[in-house]
Parts: sequence; structure tokens; C-alpha cells
Amino acid sequence: MRELEVQLDNYPSRIIEHATLSSILENLGYKRINDKIVQLKNKGILTPLKSGVYIYNPLHNKALVSKEIIANILLGPSYVSLDFALWFHGLIPESVHEISSITTKRSKSFETAYGVFSYRQIKKELFNIGLEIKAFKGGNFMIAGKEKALCDKVYFTKDIDLRSQKAMIEFLEDDLRIDMNELENCDMGIFEEYVKISKSKKIEVLTKVIYGLQR
Repeated sequence: MRELEVQLDNYPSRIIEHATLSSILENLGYKRINDKIVQLKNKGILTPLKSGVYIYNPLHNKALVSKEIIANILLGPSYVSLDFALWFHGLIPESVHEISSITTKRSKSFETAYGVFSYRQIKKELFNIGLEIKAFKGGNFMIAGKEKALCDKVYFTKDIDLRSQKAMIEFLEDDLRIDMNELENCDMGIFEEYVKISKSKKIEVLTKVIYGLQR
């Protein structure tokens, strides 16, 4: 068991797929691989995320696992966005427990021991706009920049009519509780590209509002 722990401790990520884990166990001489994996799960050394993907819980290291990295791995391609990204960038005050992401695949959600991870489908042409790569111990993750996260939030808001500047400002200030001063240094090129590709009237109105703040 000590040899296995050393091998897993040296693995670059605490998130490990079944094939990689099986290879490590085989190299250490284990014969009944699936039985050993079940044993590791029962002891709490492995926590399943989804079929064939586990988180390794070291016995002597309690370092946190990045939920953003988990979100990227659970369903790909995807990036963290919407309310969680708005909170991450300091645009909204309340912490967000559900990790919300955007994907080009079908909308889906996962309930795991590390929280709920939800995914919304977006057209491929909008996927790559305004993304950032952030470093975390044990890996990097992809997240929407504040401009992209705000565009995504407005784009996916269906229950409020946001086609006027007055309604948009009320949504930003009252519903999202965004400090409008945080939007004064936005990269307007991201908003403009989002408008051009999405052809969304709501994003066009949002862009006009942000331009107004920067004047």
C-alpha cells in the first residue's frame, strides 16, 4: 500500500482516470485491478467523480482540490462561467456553491461529493471568446473572463426582458448586485465580438450600457 501511495502522490494531478489508475496498479503487481479500486473507494482513498474518473485523497496531505479543475474535467470541452465566474472575478458579492460552466455539448449536471457542477450548451462560435487560463496547484483551469462571464449570464437569462438599457441596468444593479465601477475597465472588444457572433439584442444593449459607463 505504501508503494501505491508513493505512486499516486507523485502523479501530477489528484484527479485520475481509470485507465491511468489501472496502469499504476498493474505496474505494482496487482492482479485484480477492479477489486483493488473498489477497496480504495471503500477506504476513502478514492472518491468517484463520474464513471471512470476519481479523486485521490492522500492520507498525509489534505491540500484542497480545485473545483474549477474538476469542472473542466467532468465535461469537456467546457469553461467555468455564469454566476460562479462572476463571483470569482469579484463582480457579485455572494459566494456561489454550484459550479456553473459552459460547454459545446448538451446541457448537463453532476452531483458529486465536491458539489453540484452544471453545464449549459452554447454554440461553438461563441465558445472561445474571452477565456482565461488560471493556474492552481495541481493544474490549470479555463474560466470565462469577467466580460465573457457577464455576456454568458445575460445571454442565458430568459425570464427577464433585457432589451432596453433601463432594464439592463436594473438587472445588473438589482438582480446581480454588481458594483458598476467594476465594469469601467472592461475589454470592449469581447462584448463587440459576442454581439457580432450571437446577434443577440440583449448583448447589444449590454454593450451600450458598458460603453456608457466608460465615458
